[in-house]
Amino acid sequence: MATIKFKPQKKVAYDKTPLQLKVSSGVREKIMSIPDWQETVRAFLDEMIAKNEKHT
Repeated sequence: MATIKFKPQKKVAYDKTPLQLKVSSGVREKIMSIPDWQETVRAFLDEMIAKNEKHT
């Protein structure tokens, strides 16, 4: 049986299809060196979506 490597912090499961984007050279390494970077990006995306929904 496989060991669980990741436990989501929210009660709702994350989408199984990842969001991917190309970034400038060196950005990936810099981002990955930031502690808790995935949660920070998720929060930023939630804010960006909320702002866009207000304008439409």
